[in-house]
Amino acid sequence: MKAVLDTRFFIASLESKDEQFKKWARLTLDALEKTANHGLVPSIVILELYKIQLERFGKDVAETRLNSVLKSKLHIINLDSAIAIQAAKLRCKYPQLPTADAVIAATAIKTDSDCVLTDDNHIKQIKETKTRWP
Repeated sequence: MKAVLDTRFFIASLESKDEQFKKWARLTLDALEKTANHGLVPSIVILELYKIQLERFGKDVAETRLNSVLKSKLHIINLDSAIAIQAAKLRCKYPQLPTADAVIAATAIKTDSDCVLTDDNHIKQIKETKTRWP
């Protein structure tokens, strides 16, 4: 499986009290890290994850958690012109779609990913990509 990881995947993995979800997330992450370029993290997810962790827990926790993602075997996908154009098309087709979610979905489309790991309803509405969540 080749998957794009949404911010919600990381937040839920870190903060969920649901042990069954945490187990699924850990197994999914382990599987994605075993094969090069199969676990993709859009750079905008780095922004969102760091911001949320910084607001909730402060700089030390935010940096520790972000560094675990950056040092993992996940592949960071930077926003390029092809992804930006695809995101713009999605924003026009789905007017209520936030820009960050459009970039995440566009990353999945442009990288031919199988899915986006999210429970975000904004991304779930997009017909051009699939989502996966337990």
